[in-house]
Amino acid sequence: MEEVRIQKNDRAVSFRVIEDVGEYIVFDMSLTGPARNRMSYSGGVFQEAWQAVEAILGEISIPEELRKYANRF
Repeated sequence: MEEVRIQKNDRAVSFRVIEDVGEYIVFDMSLTGPARNRMSYSGGVFQEAWQAVEAILGEISIPEELRKYANRF
């Protein structure tokens, strides 16, 4: 599993990649709201995972560490 933590202003997400099963997990690490509501995305489509990131942080560039997953099509 690879994890990249991304922060913008006072919000933060954990973007996790489980390569052997092709799954992306986006977890809102911001301390707003109950923990049970912090999972934003779990699935196999990078674009949908990145949309979940931007729903939390606003528009943001894909970090270099994650570009290899964004370009797999």
